[in-house]
Amino acid sequence: MKTDTRRRVPVLVAVAIFLLASPSVAGAQIGVVGGYNRDTIEEFLPENGFDFTDRTDGFHIGIFFNVNVGPIGIRPAVIYHRVPDLVATAGESTTQFDVELVEIPLDVRLRFPVPLLRPYFLAGPVFSFPSTSVTSVNDLLNDRPIRLEVGAGLELDLGFKLWPEIRYGRGIEPLMRPAIPIGASVLRGQGEPRLDTFTVRLGISF
Repeated sequence: MKTDTRRRVPVLVAVAIFLLASPSVAGAQIGVVGGYNRDTIEEFLPENGFDFTDRTDGFHIGIFFNVNVGPIGIRPAVIYHRVPDLVATAGESTTQFDVELVEIPLDVRLRFPVPLLRPYFLAGPVFSFPSTSVTSVNDLLNDRPIRLEVGAGLELDLGFKLWPEIRYGRGIEPLMRPAIPIGASVLRGQGEPRLDTFTVRLGISF
């Protein structure tokens, strides 16, 4: 299952990029986006004798495609999201790993008719495809966890457009199983570890 999903990810990304680059939609905007994310692994309580660094600061970068229909904006994107420096510890042994996600958020924006600033609220699902270079951890990751994000931003028209925004995302499916190999031991815990995010993001389009 994991191998099949990994093979499908490049196909999904290629299709999304093709759609983002399509000029056929009148008034559509194509842009790039990037920013900071504070990532937290929630709902995971390690057993006694183990410790787990469950909060880290990462980054993301990607491209988006926006179409406005009156006060509603539809904005799919393809995002590379990095969650670095997760560390599981048992005595003198540690397992450190980064999680990399290819994400496809489908934002629906409610726009307000304020000149120049154009504030908006947004909400939508984020479809994620996680992986890590640590094989023993990679096998424990969910194939395609989903996150729900809400946020607010501004659509600043300066001849080109800037899109500053803040977002909060809550995992609605677990990121991974509640077990992490550490040397000859396995960190086990209670709960279903999910990925929650707080994001500060800036986009630009022409």
